Amino acid sequence: MELPIVLGWKPNKYIRIDKLPPLKGKFAIHFHLEESKDKAHVKLEYGNTDYCLSLFIFDIRKFYKNEDVRVRSYDLWPKEIMFNASIGKYDPETGEIEIIEKRKGYRDDAIIVDWGNYKLENAIIEFDFETRELKLKYKIEFYREVRYYSPKYGYSVRSEYIFRKV
Repeated sequence: MELPIVLGWKPNKYIRIDKLPPLKGKFAIHFHLEESKDKAHVKLEYGNTDYCLSLFIFDIRKFYKNEDVRVRSYDLWPKEIMFNASIGKYDPETGEIEIIEKRKGYRDDAIIVDWGNYKLENAIIEFDFETRELKLKYKIEFYREVRYYSPKYGYSVRSEYIFRKV
């Protein structure tokens, strides 16, 4: 399988997740407590590479309810971060996060709250959770290209999508 490789924070280049070839593998949902309890990151294994695709979910409660939600791609990061953080529990009804096991990770504020397997094919992505009885299925629609500034990494171009309930 030939995959486009764009490592995080490259200006004027990004991966179009709605145009990727079929992919499947593990996923993990991360919260960064310095951000917001309303937003989260989904890390997806990127084929048989050493990378994971990082997706930023703008409204994690909508995501868990399988409602339409806006998503920004942060392209590829080292796969080792997928399961390298504290472990927690998230309640989508209340938005509360409980830390179950504190661990040193790639970020001090990162907490992994859920994981499972995903499948991406023809711009349809399915999430099958191992941590709770939940299956989600979305149609990925390209929304826009965003010129983005990170205080930590500088300027880049990001792609945004609407995940629509299937």
